[in-house]
Amino acid sequence: MATAEEIMRHAQEINAARETALAPLASLLAERKLLRDEFEKTEEPYGRAYVEAQAAGWTTEELGGLGAEEPKRRPKGRPRKPSKPTAPKNPAPAASESAPKNISAPDAASPENTLQ
Repeated sequence: MATAEEIMRHAQEINAARETALAPLASLLAERKLLRDEFEKTEEPYGRAYVEAQAAGWTTEELGGLGAEEPKRRPKGRPRKPSKPTAPKNPAPAASESAPKNISAPDAASPENTLQ
């Protein structure tokens, strides 16, 4: 039968092996946290630079082709620009709707109401 001292020594050996195995992981965890913190510090300036590049004429697709990902954090106060062209806000009316609704049909053909 093992004595209390032998049991404790065996437990310490097991824990020592576990601690030895944990040391590289603990080191890498600390390094990853540092790198994440440094990365987070770049998010806001990256977002500003990305928006400035778009304002200078670069498209999302072109920037993506250069390896620039769309930022997760965009600068405050600037609305996000659509990545794809959108349909015109006021599409040309259909032929049956060409006359304005507040003008009667005979007046619609008058020179004052035609577009120049």
